[in-house]
Amino acid sequence: MDEDLPVEPVDVLILVVVSVVGGVGLASLTLAPAPTPNFAVAVLSGTVLLAFFLFIPVMGVRLLLEERKETDQNA
Repeated sequence: MDEDLPVEPVDVLILVVVSVVGGVGLASLTLAPAPTPNFAVAVLSGTVLLAFFLFIPVMGVRLLLEERKETDQNA
C-alpha cells in the first residue's frame, strides 16, 4: 500500500465510545460500581486497555468497508 491511512474523526469517536463503555463494563466486573476513586481508576484502566487493543481492529473494519464500497462502485 502506497498511501497513508488517515484516521478520521468518526473512527476516533467510535473507538472512544466503545472503549469507555467497555472500560465501565470491565470495571463493573472487577469492582462493585460505586463513586469511589478505586472504581474511577478501574474505569480509566479498562478504557485505556481497550483503546490500545481496539485501535487496529477499528481501522481494519474501516478499511474493509472502504474496499467493499470501492468494489461496489467499480462493478
